Amino acid sequence: MLIVGAGGHGRCCLDIAREYYDHIAFLDDNHINNMINDCKVIGQIDDMRLYCSEYKDIVIAIGNNKLRKQLFNKAVELGYNLISLISNKSIISNYANIDKGTVVFPNAVIEANVTVGKGCIISTGAIIDHDAVVGDYCHINALAVVSSMTKITEYTKVDYGQVYRKKDMDETWKEEYVKQFGEEPSFF
Repeated sequence: MLIVGAGGHGRCCLDIAREYYDHIAFLDDNHINNMINDCKVIGQIDDMRLYCSEYKDIVIAIGNNKLRKQLFNKAVELGYNLISLISNKSIISNYANIDKGTVVFPNAVIEANVTVGKGCIISTGAIIDHDAVVGDYCHINALAVVSSMTKITEYTKVDYGQVYRKKDMDETWKEEYVKQFGEEPSFF
């Protein structure tokens, strides 16, 4: 398996990857040919194209939501299998739906009828309550809570310990959404 990014997020992904894989390598622009936590950095991020025949499974371990999406799309174009890396120490409802390329860390809880989009990060101890929707390329940080029936838009970061509730999405929030994406949110 190939992990793109050997920073803090990538090193944490390595811990989960070891639950499932024996042969793991990093791609990272800053640590080429170094060993990080007993795992070799075999090349730069742009070298993804060189390793697609050797490594089929890949996870994009980049904290920046928009850059993660760009690299996710590049990996898809190159024919990689974008896996969801889910810790066996997390609690996931049988009725939750987690899309490809998402990472779920230990002690995260994803309740019934939750939908988590592509390329998300659900950090340690995060809780996503029933019937919530987390858009693509979001980051629900450590110990954050997404309350039931809340919808979170693409690229949103819910910070450490923050509680994100449905009522938090007021007119100001909608105005910011329109500025950022050029259209009204479609999920209200």
